[in-house]
Amino acid sequence: MTKSPLDRHLDLIEQQFNELSALLVDGNPSGVQSASAAMQQLAVDLIQMADDIGRTSLLSPSRALRIQTLATALPVLRATLLRRSAYVERALEMVIPATQKATTYAGGATYGTAMRQSGAFKLLSA
Repeated sequence: MTKSPLDRHLDLIEQQFNELSALLVDGNPSGVQSASAAMQQLAVDLIQMADDIGRTSLLSPSRALRIQTLATALPVLRATLLRRSAYVERALEMVIPATQKATTYAGGATYGTAMRQSGAFKLLSA
């Protein structure tokens, strides 16, 4: 039995998803970037293919299950990527303190501390 072009494309997407997952676990940033770009292009190609063939072709039970599995796994992959990004940022702040974000207001004082005078108005005392 030969597979339809849509099924072959879903195979490519699943293969790319597995590769992206492995690269993310390995911590290879350039590999993650290229695999993410390839995954995005495969998703765009799937939408175009479904538009050409007809989106009802995606509704077969086996294809719908495959797409649903990918749709539920992608947010997990995204959360892993965000956790990895936060981990790298924290490590960078520890190694190079100058990379810490500057505070919006001068001094970074907390509430309840004495105010700093701007110089525009003089404080009057009796």
